[in-house]
Amino acid sequence: MCSVFRGVLCLLTLAWAFGAIYFDGPLQRGSGNLTLAIIWTVITLALLVVIRGGWKRFAIWLTAMAIVVGPWLTIHPSNDRDWKPGWAEVGWAELDGDTVTFHNFRNFDYSVAGDVTERWETKTVHLSNLQGLDYFHVAFGGKLLAHPVFSFELGEDGRVALSIETRREKHEGFSALGGLYKMFELQYLFGDERDLIRMRASRGEPIFLYRTNFAKERVLESFLDSVETLNGLKERPRWYNVVTANCTTSVRAQTPVAKRSKFDYRMLVNGMLDELSYERGVFVTGGLPFAELKGMSLINEKAKAAHDLPDFSAAIRDGLPGS
Repeated sequence: MCSVFRGVLCLLTLAWAFGAIYFDGPLQRGSGNLTLAIIWTVITLALLVVIRGGWKRFAIWLTAMAIVVGPWLTIHPSNDRDWKPGWAEVGWAELDGDTVTFHNFRNFDYSVAGDVTERWETKTVHLSNLQGLDYFHVAFGGKLLAHPVFSFELGEDGRVALSIETRREKHEGFSALGGLYKMFELQYLFGDERDLIRMRASRGEPIFLYRTNFAKERVLESFLDSVETLNGLKERPRWYNVVTANCTTSVRAQTPVAKRSKFDYRMLVNGMLDELSYERGVFVTGGLPFAELKGMSLINEKAKAAHDLPDFSAAIRDGLPGS
């Protein structure tokens, strides 16, 4: 039994190391790192098969892992890379009493034809105007994976949306496996709700909008915690991780331990995060069962119809419980 366990553990660590070379190796991601990962794996497995003796095999495994882990630990996150336009700027915010001023606040505009106008702005809001929080559930991965967008309602100051994302370089696309390694930096992207929602609606990603019933004090805490994290990432960038620092677990991690909600597997398999939130009484439901609430919360057609309307935010909320 012990030997079987050791064998499985060995294979799992070798598989992790293969991915570390492929995603974070010194050569070009793709053919270069793939070739390097294959060579490392073949040599390591061959030595483990040919050489006899438990301690000798352990020494081979330890040496092979050190060759990968040592350099991997020296790779550090950075804000200075050749970023794609949507992630090009590092946001930060100044707090002065009741006033919060966002710098590099994203407010891209999108035409129906798909043309993009890039705009990074300065936006000032007042904490005393904070009224509530809405949750957009972007089900880009079906029932398994989703992306949350949080929208803070600030009365006459409008809405401030937060999307916690992988910050991508010009040659990168999203990769769930890559998110297990050091492929992406973590980005807290504060922006205009129209920007973050219209972009996703135009791509055909199913978007569900739920009103929450959090008390204002809880919403304020979440808002300030997120601003603090935003500023921290400007000074000290961090890696995105699909398990420990993704778009869902990052919110939980920034919350004080005493106030964190109980962990649930659906925080990782977050395509079901809206179901979990419903079960925990987070949403304004109007007394509807979850399936019915979810059905009426799909806003893609509303978002397309309201694409150029000045009251876009009101239009996509029309008819929802709590609106």
